[in-house]
Amino acid sequence: MTEARAARVRMPQGSRTWTVVDGAGLPVDEVEQYLNWLRAVGRSVSTVRAYAFHLAHLFRWLAARGIAWDQVDFDGLCDFMLALKAGLPPLAKRGGGERDASSAGAAASAVREFFEFHRIEGRGPADLRLSKTTAYSSRTAYHFLAHVERRRGVEVNRLAAGLRSRRPEVRVISFENDFLRLLEAASTERDRLLLSACYDLGLRMGQSLGLRHGDLDPMRQQVRVERRDANLNEALSKRRGTFTVKAPRRFFDLYRAYLLGELMPAGIDCDYLFVNLRHHPVGSPLSYSNGRQLITAIGNRAGIDGLHPHMLRHTHATALARAGWTGAEIAARLGHKHASSADVYIHLANDDLDRRLAATQHLIWPDLPQAEPAQ
Repeated sequence: MTEARAARVRMPQGSRTWTVVDGAGLPVDEVEQYLNWLRAVGRSVSTVRAYAFHLAHLFRWLAARGIAWDQVDFDGLCDFMLALKAGLPPLAKRGGGERDASSAGAAASAVREFFEFHRIEGRGPADLRLSKTTAYSSRTAYHFLAHVERRRGVEVNRLAAGLRSRRPEVRVISFENDFLRLLEAASTERDRLLLSACYDLGLRMGQSLGLRHGDLDPMRQQVRVERRDANLNEALSKRRGTFTVKAPRRFFDLYRAYLLGELMPAGIDCDYLFVNLRHHPVGSPLSYSNGRQLITAIGNRAGIDGLHPHMLRHTHATALARAGWTGAEIAARLGHKHASSADVYIHLANDDLDRRLAATQHLIWPDLPQAEPAQ
């Protein structure tokens, strides 16, 4: 089991997915049972892939320590998390160094859900508990019994303790200034339209790559975002169902340039909006991994290192918060189910206002002693 690794496989129906295999190339049954459940409940291929890599790390570490997966205890898993974050053998990070808190936190989530799944099924360590309940939820109950009920406790992941700050880290670009640089650095109209889908519409990469030409309504300036489980490029909208996003004129101007300048001259006739222009097979839907690589490469050319599609989505949401949108309005725009999901953008906008106040308070209250600006 020391060679446990994530591997891509083809399912009987022809679709591709991910699993964890041992040194002989055979699936690890306990992991495959869990990943198969993820597929059954509609989790995206990218999610299954991420969980496969995290669980491959876990089983590689267990084998190196000579611990059976169903005999490990909480202290042992804490040792695993420390080794994973530090990048110690056999969990060394490609390129060396430590893993950041977000990567370690994602691994902690995968490990917890894996053991919780098997616990419910009656397998695994009998006394292992990876969730603990805090006293009260921060959310308020709004039903008619709220005044007589105590607020429900919240389950948190014990393995993730100390890995994340209380406020999630969200990276954004410098709004229009950086975005215009990205448009200039893009080499095709397709890439400029993809940038606009993430930045101007706030879509996830999976939602963008799942778009069809028929989803665009230039007359109403709207884009329909639909969750389709059988996309050829394995793109998947995280939100179930369909929602509509109002699009600015720039998005449709870029679409027109892409359609008339690249698709039609090349004779490409594909229902998918984003397709391969040069790489084989030309005209086939653009894959998730290629889309991410395109965005990162454009960022590098524009001098924005580590650009990720989600940074464009975060920037879009933060711009809405700065413009005075409420959490519920931002959540609806982004396709979030809960308004609280947009709280982080409200915090970012408030931080921006605090910095602006500190920089201009001498103009607002010129006669009062000024405090030193925060470092």
